[in-house]
Amino acid sequence: MSAVFQVEWHKRVSSTNDVCQHYATKGAAEGIVVAADFQEQGRGQRGNTWESQEGQNLTFSVLLRPTFLPVTEQFYISKAISLAVSDWLIAYVPNKPVKIKWPNDMYIGDSKVCGILIENSFSSQYMESSVVGVGINLNQVSFPDDLPNPTSLLLETGTRVDPRKALAELVNCIDGRYLQLTEGYRENIDNDYFNALYRKNQLCMYYSNGEEFYATIIGVQPTGELVLRTAEGAIRTFAFKEVTFVI
Repeated sequence: MSAVFQVEWHKRVSSTNDVCQHYATKGAAEGIVVAADFQEQGRGQRGNTWESQEGQNLTFSVLLRPTFLPVTEQFYISKAISLAVSDWLIAYVPNKPVKIKWPNDMYIGDSKVCGILIENSFSSQYMESSVVGVGINLNQVSFPDDLPNPTSLLLETGTRVDPRKALAELVNCIDGRYLQLTEGYRENIDNDYFNALYRKNQLCMYYSNGEEFYATIIGVQPTGELVLRTAEGAIRTFAFKEVTFVI
C-alpha cells in the first residue's frame, strides 16, 4: 500500500531530520515530510554538516515506518530512496549521466548534486522507523572551497527550479519506489540500484586504511557492503566508511 504523505514547510529549523525524529518518537504515522528553507545544523554523512544557502536548495526529511522490513534488510531503504532521487533527476538532465555514488550520494557526471542521510530505529528483528533526510542543490551556484566537486541543477541546466515544485515531484518518486519495496519487488530495486552505481564496471582508484589501490565495483551485498575486485584479481568487501573513492 502506498504511504500518505503530509508536507510541512518551515522557514528555518535545526535540521529537518531532528524534527522528523521528534515525530517518530511521539509515535507519528509514516508519511510526514518536513522541509525547510534553511537548516541551522544540517547534517550529512560521516558526521559532516550539510552546507546550503538559505532558500536556494531543497532540504527535507521523510518519516517512514517500514515495519515489514527485517533489520538485516535495512539497506533497501537507502536503495529505494536513492533510486527515487535518481528517477527525479533524470527528468531534469536526461542527456547527462545521473549516478548513485555508493552508498547514496547522487552525482551528475563527476559532481555531487545531492546527499542522503538515513537514520533507522528498531528494537526487534524488524524496522520501527526510518528518517530519511535529503539535501539537493537546486539553485546554488557558489560553494565553500572545501567541497571537492559540488554542482546544482541550475549549474547543470541553466534553469532555476522551484523548491516546492521539486518537493512535490520528489515525494511522488519516493512514493513509487517505496511502494515497489513494500510490495516485495526486491529484485527490481537490486538491479536498478546496481545499474545506477557511479563507476560501475570501471577500474578506478580507491583508498582504505592508508592504502590506495585500483579496483572495479562488482556488487553490493544485501547488508550494504561494497564488493570490489582489485586490479590483481582479489575480491575485497568494505562497509560504509571503510573505503573512499579517489576522485
